[in-house]
Amino acid sequence: MQWREFVFRQTCVLALSLMAVACKRAPQGVATVPAIVQERVEWVDPKTLQPGPIQRDSLTDEQMARIRTLQATFFEVDGQTVEKWVDDFRRDQDPDRELRVWERMAKAYRDYCDGRNLSGVAKKDVYRIVLLRSMASEQEVLDRAKLKELSREDAIKVMKGY
Repeated sequence: MQWREFVFRQTCVLALSLMAVACKRAPQGVATVPAIVQERVEWVDPKTLQPGPIQRDSLTDEQMARIRTLQATFFEVDGQTVEKWVDDFRRDQDPDRELRVWERMAKAYRDYCDGRNLSGVAKKDVYRIVLLRSMASEQEVLDRAKLKELSREDAIKVMKGY
């Protein structure tokens, strides 16, 4: 199961229980994701979750442009097509809110990656960090991110941009 599919299924529950958080796909090295269970946060395996129903037939031209920008930013670490991103955002109750979260993640990702000669593995680490940070505290990110190339200090620098 794709990480974004988990988010779109869980958005309603998260919004009603706590402030909604963003996440899409479980990056490599992240075995669990947060979910609200009886008013508390538990980390669950995203492979056990099913995508939610389509909430809207289409998205606005502005939303589509924003999605294309996000997809281009994360393609090298995410690999998903624009069509897949659009399908996932059509499942969201509030795509504009979700887009804002992803845009914040993209800014942190670009801010850290631009000007650095990072390997693909390091870029996936950066992606993993901003993705986890969109739904968890800095300490939880440091505890849960299974970094392959970046150091703990690098992770802290990435999160400063979030």
